Amino acid sequence: MLLTVILPTFKDLERPLTQSVLDSLTGHHVLIVDTPSGDGMEEECQKRGFNYLKSNKNNRAGRLNDGIKASDSEWLVFHHPRSLLQPGAIESVLRLDKPLWGAFTHKFDDDHPLLTFTSWWSNHMRGDLRSIYYLDHCLFCHRSLITQDEPFGSMDIFEDTYFSLSLKKKMKGVRIGDFTSTTSALRFRHNGVLKQALLNQKLKFDYYFARNHSKMNQSYEQSLELNQKYDRHE
Repeated sequence: MLLTVILPTFKDLERPLTQSVLDSLTGHHVLIVDTPSGDGMEEECQKRGFNYLKSNKNNRAGRLNDGIKASDSEWLVFHHPRSLLQPGAIESVLRLDKPLWGAFTHKFDDDHPLLTFTSWWSNHMRGDLRSIYYLDHCLFCHRSLITQDEPFGSMDIFEDTYFSLSLKKKMKGVRIGDFTSTTSALRFRHNGVLKQALLNQKLKFDYYFARNHSKMNQSYEQSLELNQKYDRHE
């Protein structure tokens, strides 16, 4: 296979956007790396002809690392479970003329001014200038650039930052501007746009000062448990 789409999932069939994401991947070589939750993802993959890999990892970094180990494709696209790529986006990776890594252009499915600014900053400032792209951009990478055993690290949060910083040492990331990755603003709608935006900035501060990543992610997940489950008695 020239290209594999790796989609890390946990309880995602319960989310409203998931069926549209899966529909958009029809016709591609897809590997769903799932931490089982009883939501029927394995059966859904069988129905759609997608490859299903059961993971015992309880964070997204572990699922992504498992997916890389299970695939031998030349190109890998790391697809966010709540982002929807424009038609033709995945095919555009195969038109790149040399080994590269990068991401697609980000936008939210909500036109709130603060979210519009957040996407602009993610694309042009954090992305183009600093080569740090989050998974909701949907990342891509040529396999030859991956040399670590765990390219996404082992942290419960900011695994995409870890990945970007590692590859940035080899070369600058490339943003494909012709195709967008539209991400669900579920966290912002659930917690409030300003509250979630402030929390995100606090977590970035905590990351760069090497705070406890498990506690950081518990704060990020709050009551949504989009990426992993926490024991509320802890």
